[in-house]
Amino acid sequence: MPKDFDLFLTQLYEAVEHPELFEDALLTASDLLRASGMHLYTYDAAKPEERLNYVARIDPSFEPEYTENYFAHDYRIDRVNRSPYGQIVTDAEMTTEYGLKTNPIHQLLPKFEVYDLMGTNLTKGDNFGWFGVSSLNPGDGFSPLQRKMFENMIPHASRALHYRQRVRSLEMRLALKDSVTGNLPYGLIIFTQYDINSINPRALEILEHGFLRLRKTGISCSDRKQNKKLEEAQISALVGGLPIVNLTDERTGTTYLIQIFNPKPQASDGSLETAQYLAVKIMMTSATANADPAVIEKLTDVFRLSKAEGNVICAVLSSKSLQNYAQDRSVRLDTVRKQLKSALYKMGINSQKQLFQLYEVFRSFRG
Repeated sequence: MPKDFDLFLTQLYEAVEHPELFEDALLTASDLLRASGMHLYTYDAAKPEERLNYVARIDPSFEPEYTENYFAHDYRIDRVNRSPYGQIVTDAEMTTEYGLKTNPIHQLLPKFEVYDLMGTNLTKGDNFGWFGVSSLNPGDGFSPLQRKMFENMIPHASRALHYRQRVRSLEMRLALKDSVTGNLPYGLIIFTQYDINSINPRALEILEHGFLRLRKTGISCSDRKQNKKLEEAQISALVGGLPIVNLTDERTGTTYLIQIFNPKPQASDGSLETAQYLAVKIMMTSATANADPAVIEKLTDVFRLSKAEGNVICAVLSSKSLQNYAQDRSVRLDTVRKQLKSALYKMGINSQKQLFQLYEVFRSFRG
């Protein structure tokens, strides 16, 4: 494997945390392939704000024009989606004779110097995904050597794109930040494989309470039973999970909301390794008699809950029984249960326990 392939991998996986590096990675890929434009892209028409688009050696104005005016009418999308995930497809598999003559996409591509195409289907669920490359000149096609090199790039492009999508989604929904500053409302500790990389002032304050303890490879808890939950969460994060743990200090009634994730996947010899970085976010919270109206409003807005659904989750989060809530509202208990079930479904959860956990996430990490 060429030496520059390792550079491509390093740039690609670094870009998961620093997306501005995707262009560098794609430029390196283009040089390795001795080709022209490179495109790494995912798009769900129902969630346009979560679109990811990374290009190299392609006019930046191509993607907005394509997405807005051509995507919905591009007959090749369906043909790409029907191809096996991660398998190379070329113009021969994507186009039809009729489409070449009638579809306006074939007038758009030459305008932006996009010629012979080789790419792969990276679609997951409703998110159309594409990783592709254009030849230097019309009619150049791609040699067996170029195809083999591109084939080796595909699994890494797939991982990086979907890791970035998860990170982006998490950032948007939970307002996560990557920087360590003294102004953060939560503690943030970043560990390397065998040492503490950084720790912010709020984390030091939280650790002074004694319930959580700092180790070189992570954090532990003074309560043995709850410490097991922490250990399991840290193992999950090391292999790509995004666990959230809720621990309670029975002595003080203080709740510790802890989120653990791997901010920087690492690559070596063409394979994804166990995380060498681990970030731990910690927030101390106290039980309250009533749910915070601002948080309820945020949940209602983010998950598009109806007024009735927002009211019922507020009651649950305020430790009010559904029966009492139904009596206060003069509605049937079955109606209230249906409203709660509908709200939980919209939030992507299926239990009141998960509702409390989600509430704590929004309450603790907002700002």
